[in-house]
Amino acid sequence: MSLSRPTVLVIHGDGDALDLLTRMFEASGFDVVTAVTGFRAQAHLEGDRPIDVVVAPWDLDHPVGGEVYRWALQRRYDLRDQFVFLAAEVHPDFDRLVAGRCLAVALARPAEVVRVALAAVKRRIQLEATRDALAELDTSKPRLLLADDEPVLLAVMGDFLAQSGYAVTRVEAGHAAIVLLEHEDFEAIVVDWQMDDGSGADVYRWILSERPHLAERVVFLSGREADDAQAAAGRPIFRKGQDSHALIAVLHEIVRQVRGEPGPA
Repeated sequence: MSLSRPTVLVIHGDGDALDLLTRMFEASGFDVVTAVTGFRAQAHLEGDRPIDVVVAPWDLDHPVGGEVYRWALQRRYDLRDQFVFLAAEVHPDFDRLVAGRCLAVALARPAEVVRVALAAVKRRIQLEATRDALAELDTSKPRLLLADDEPVLLAVMGDFLAQSGYAVTRVEAGHAAIVLLEHEDFEAIVVDWQMDDGSGADVYRWILSERPHLAERVVFLSGREADDAQAAAGRPIFRKGQDSHALIAVLHEIVRQVRGEPGPA
């Protein structure tokens, strides 16, 4: 991603609004891609051209932004916090789906729309730079992917695993985990069994189909006893908030086998 010429996808069915936004973004140093329908927007997002930020209307009269955002949560989760929505009054589903990741700005304030979009691009660049810098600091720590859709538990478990010696990457949905696993390797994978946006079972089925060598690295977390019997055959499952020492012992053994290190004498 480059801040010098970031690319914005502008979606709007109104030609005048689309023209106004295009001129505003081009004057602010953006490369602009446009779409008048959600279908066309999805085609752009599936294409080879990188998209840094998406601007789309989402209110009761213009649902296209919500439609594209729901699609992105399934197919382009990496863009989940790179949307800017145009709305004088937000849609009733806005807070539930967006969960504080993105902002809505009235189209009557086009300069503010551009400012928020530029801020989203800068934030993404800073996060990527921080992640890369941290990765370079200590490559000896085993990489661990943690997926849980409860923000508090994700934070607590992430901190606990980091303190236990792992380089932890945190995601808040199963589909987000799949997006990462398409391109990155982890020496251990800890996944909540019950998640709305891609469950632990969904993640495990995808791994078995697409990256089967990772299957032996998966450990599940659960908040309910009833989940124990449903978990993938042969993979450990631990109750949230319990058995922390046993969880760490299992993770250490997984990493030992992945790295081919000798076992205890």
